[in-house]
Amino acid sequence: MALTQQQRDERRREKQERLGEQDLRLKVTSTHASQLADLMSWGEIEESGEALTLLIYNAHKLGRSKFPYFAAVAHLEIESDQHIKADRTEIRLMARRGTIQQIDEMGEWINATDLSFIVRLLIGRAHALGPIQALMLLALPPRHDFIISNSVARRLYEWRIQRELRAPDIRLGADPDDKGLLLLDSA
Repeated sequence: MALTQQQRDERRREKQERLGEQDLRLKVTSTHASQLADLMSWGEIEESGEALTLLIYNAHKLGRSKFPYFAAVAHLEIESDQHIKADRTEIRLMARRGTIQQIDEMGEWINATDLSFIVRLLIGRAHALGPIQALMLLALPPRHDFIISNSVARRLYEWRIQRELRAPDIRLGADPDDKGLLLLDSA
């Protein structure tokens, strides 16, 4: 039986509470919103939250020693646009504790406390890098290291040998069905 909308909302709220998610409403200028849209198109990312999370994660990886140099030029530009209050829009980001902690740490590194300021700084600097170099700040983090055990490696080797014996004229990389299986016609 399908859940009602109220039950789905309840589950979503429980999950957000369990994971420590917060709904951040960040004030940015329309220029920063369009720059974020450019970054999303360059990185082929559909959701702004994903793009912002990747920006935060990869900028934080620069560390305490390199991040202030990355942020230095944009710091002055963003301070000069503080008087443009009417030109502000809102970007929402569902952020977990680790992401918020990374934003706070980057703020400490450059003596800034406003989350919106730090996000505007990240968007502006990433956009200034251009479409090729900005992809470094939009790269997905490595997820897992795959280690193939000896028993699995042995089984794969045996499979390869058996396959070569069955079809010696087809090389391993030139499989016609591209699934590692050779389908023989019985007719």
